[in-house]
Amino acid sequence: MTTDKTKEPTASTSNVDVLMAIRHRRSIRRYTPEPIDNATLTTILQAGLCAPTAMNRRPFHFVVIKDKDTLATLSAGKKYAWMLSHAQAAIVICGDNTVEDRPEHLYADCFAATQNMLLAIHGLHLGGVWLGVSQGSEWSALLQETLRLPANIIPTAVISLGHPSEEKPIPSTWEPEKIHYEAW
Repeated sequence: MTTDKTKEPTASTSNVDVLMAIRHRRSIRRYTPEPIDNATLTTILQAGLCAPTAMNRRPFHFVVIKDKDTLATLSAGKKYAWMLSHAQAAIVICGDNTVEDRPEHLYADCFAATQNMLLAIHGLHLGGVWLGVSQGSEWSALLQETLRLPANIIPTAVISLGHPSEEKPIPSTWEPEKIHYEAW
């Protein structure tokens, strides 16, 4: 991965239309053992860095994990994180509460980055799933400890990713009763 802060990294490309990616993306929890190269990870991280933030404060930080022992430790720490033990990588999305002290904005900013990365993962024909991090939970504490996060860095989400070994159908998501115009 690039460490030169003076230029943008070279990104991979995708022929997946953004509207189709939004419609077709599914949470993928099963992966092949094929590794994910660093250029692909850089492209996914760049997508996260492109997310909008309140007042352009950009409080997010991303921790990339490829180490199998670390992935297994994090997998064992949460019932619904089992797929991490089979993933080729994970990205922990964190927010710096000294940059953005309003929790609702910190989370919104980090979640915008999370969604951008999930769409990039889909566009690159990979699979990924968003794992929530409840604040004050044992898993949040495990993330803090395992990743040696400073006290001001709050884990908000984890993305498990890899080359998919499953396909999911596209469900109907149109619910006109949830759409309101001008007022409720």
